[in-house]
Amino acid sequence: PSYTATQYHAQEELGQASFGYAHPGQAASNLRDGFGNQIGSYAYINPEGKEVRVSYTADSRGFRVQSNDLPVAPVDNSVAPVQVEDTPEVAAAKADHSAAIAAAKSGV
Repeated sequence: PSYTATQYHAQEELGQASFGYAHPGQAASNLRDGFGNQIGSYAYINPEGKEVRVSYTADSRGFRVQSNDLPVAPVDNSVAPVQVEDTPEVAAAKADHSAAIAAAKSGV
């Protein structure tokens, strides 16, 4: 079977450059300016047969990416835990303790 593949690279003395390639099932391109900022994209077919597309920018504001295949964090839909209720024995012990403190403070 016949297929077409291409690639390119261009650069100038001021530091600007562009490069990329295209092969069956994958492609990429990148542009860099004289300040080192880069804008690019790439695409490929993953093992499950899905086409994955990624676009990115890298500059003074950091690396930012957009894609149709980024992982998604799980949603936390849990509720806050309910406070534990005292058993009758614990409630009686707390009442006895409070009474002993009150008695000690009053000097009885």
